[in-house]
Amino acid sequence: MHNSTELDQIVERQISTWDSQERLREETGKKVSGGLRPRGGGPWVTVSLQLGSGGVELATAVAARLGWQVFNKELLQAIASRMHVRERILARLDGHATGALQDYLDHLFVPDHPGRPAYLREMLGVLWTIAREGHAVIVGRGANWFLDPGDGLRVRVIAPSGTRVEWLARTGTLSAAEAQRRIKEDDADRAAFIRQAFKQDIDEGLGYDLVINHAALGHDAAIDSVLAALGRKLEHRRGVQRTA
Repeated sequence: MHNSTELDQIVERQISTWDSQERLREETGKKVSGGLRPRGGGPWVTVSLQLGSGGVELATAVAARLGWQVFNKELLQAIASRMHVRERILARLDGHATGALQDYLDHLFVPDHPGRPAYLREMLGVLWTIAREGHAVIVGRGANWFLDPGDGLRVRVIAPSGTRVEWLARTGTLSAAEAQRRIKEDDADRAAFIRQAFKQDIDEGLGYDLVINHAALGHDAAIDSVLAALGRKLEHRRGVQRTA
């Protein structure tokens, strides 16, 4: 396990790299790929999902089959613990895009509010710490854009709009119109967070190893697909390590 100072240095270099890429993109109009990713650790599975796609249920089931720990709400708890801040204060930042004005207002009305930059640094630190330990299924937070793809499997879970609306209306006691509106807002918010935090497009297929239409494939087949893909990728990883 790396110490906190080394971890902070890696996170700072990563953020600096993203900031440089963003400035270059603004100046040239061209998207810049690449950048530093912390290596080592794993194995892990990251699950990026659409609201109402069944992604959380899939992540939980995969973790249970593997005997691994799933990290979803636990991530927010870990970040809050590292920052010595209550979870409800961080909830507005957890996976949500914010602007400078919102940061100012949050700090104005909640003096111990850490602000987005501090939250992002701690989030990356928690993600990397979990990834270093391995045997974890990490839900959301853009982990697939930060962790080295050679150390785990990056999954994206999607479903048709009608299926998502039906699921959310059923589980959230919402009308179909309310569910549709919430899904639209959530999609926009998740996409904005990934753009803001990682300078990436959430729908960019190259950010994932496996994209699953959960509704079309079915729950059991989706679990089997993730496990099969993970097994193949870890097998390839071991082969690479033996020849290195």
